[in-house]
Amino acid sequence: MKFICQRDTILKEIEYANSFTSQRNALSITSNVLLENYQNSLTIKATDGSKMGFTTSFPVITAVPGAITVTSDKLLSILKTLPSMDLVFEDTDDKLNISLSQESKVSFNLRTLDADKFPSLLQCTSEYFPLSQRDFFDMIQKTSFSVSTDESKFFLTGVYMEKNDVGQLVMVSTDGKRLSCSRKVFEQEIPDFKPCILPPRFLQHLVSIGSGEGLFSLAVCGTEVFAEISGHTIYSTLITGNYPAYQRVIPPSFKYECRIPVQPLQEALAQVALCVDSNSRKVFLDLAPGGILLSSENSEVGDAKIMVPCEYDGPETTISFNYSFLQTPLKIMESEVMRICFNSANTAIAVLPDPERDYIFIIMPMH
Repeated sequence: MKFICQRDTILKEIEYANSFTSQRNALSITSNVLLENYQNSLTIKATDGSKMGFTTSFPVITAVPGAITVTSDKLLSILKTLPSMDLVFEDTDDKLNISLSQESKVSFNLRTLDADKFPSLLQCTSEYFPLSQRDFFDMIQKTSFSVSTDESKFFLTGVYMEKNDVGQLVMVSTDGKRLSCSRKVFEQEIPDFKPCILPPRFLQHLVSIGSGEGLFSLAVCGTEVFAEISGHTIYSTLITGNYPAYQRVIPPSFKYECRIPVQPLQEALAQVALCVDSNSRKVFLDLAPGGILLSSENSEVGDAKIMVPCEYDGPETTISFNYSFLQTPLKIMESEVMRICFNSANTAIAVLPDPERDYIFIIMPMH
């Protein structure tokens, strides 16, 4: 096998592919990438052998067709050191030689393994449906940060996705202490599919590979999810388990609401966070007509109190919660004003933009 390829082109694709390989065992075939070079096209495949897979193809100059596998991370390291120019890749004597297209003393040789030892990647047997990258990525941003890291509750470690009764695509994540929910109506028609739990790594790869513009294609196929995006095909095994009835966590109505400008609250929260207890991360919100008093205290450091103006006509109420659960929603709030809605100091608190949009955050108070 021999082909010529521009360094920047193959470097970008090997960077993508490397994140799909198995890094635990450097001697395993799944720590390699498969390079298939035919008819002036190079196809790169990668898999961890069990959960994820990656495929892409792009133009190269084929001198001698063929296919081999080579260690992914070493190939990536070598490519990063080489100049941005055409490179020559040639497989001889069970080694992949990498050199500059121009005369040079620079040359690398990497051991290869036969292509027939590389595991077959899964194929999608369901129909793909198109979606807007911009809208789908926005849903990922609005939800993925609330997934659980507790492996004992494996079904909460991913983002739940379904099509609801009114045709909206819904994405939800929760760790039991907070919940993020985004609902969107897409211009593209979404077929019925079985609700599923998407692994965060799959979503991260999707955002990394995509441009955020135009369309991509998604397919839920049995126990896997597939995506075709920007000339790449990726897949992942879905997370198994029964996702909790998230609708029960979101109160249907609220007795009280407080309207607050986002930026002053965001700045005040960052300031009082300097004096929170590192274990509990607890902050207090004292709501009263005309203003919210944010406060925190730490027996070793001291305390902080900051007043933020607001619109509120309910009873004086003190709510305490983990400050980090409010920080992230504030950072991605697409509004200058937000609402905090609640029924009591001890029940679920809703945080949402004003005017209301297609997402909502739920925070459980601390006692």
